[in-house]
Amino acid sequence: MKKRYKILFVTLLTLIILYVATMLLTRDSTFDKEVLEQLDIKQIEEIEIIRASDEKTINITDTAMINQIMQHFNDQPLRKVRFSNSDFEEAYWLTLHVNDERAIGMRLDDAKHLYIFLYEENYMKDYKLLEDIDLTFIEALF
Repeated sequence: MKKRYKILFVTLLTLIILYVATMLLTRDSTFDKEVLEQLDIKQIEEIEIIRASDEKTINITDTAMINQIMQHFNDQPLRKVRFSNSDFEEAYWLTLHVNDERAIGMRLDDAKHLYIFLYEENYMKDYKLLEDIDLTFIEALF
């Protein structure tokens, strides 16, 4: 009888550990929670965008254009992943500037992966996009 309880206890403990580990490793979130809660969108003074294929750089300082760019990411569902290797055809680096300093850096790979770098914390987060973003709005800026 005691052996049965030990087996049941070990099985339940293992299941609980697996559940907690899975929840921590595959955490779903949104762009708003991960980026826009870090700063107020009205504080963004400039967005620097670099296209990976030819390293062409543009700087957006117009407030209306900044808001339009950020709206494309609004409520974008994300899933936190670890150590993903993203094979991409095109990537874009976006740097959000606040008070003439880099606040948040993002690398968008083929509307499939989003890497977010928090400059103040010196910390990078890796996300899989759960819905594709239409990248034509970024490409149209070039």
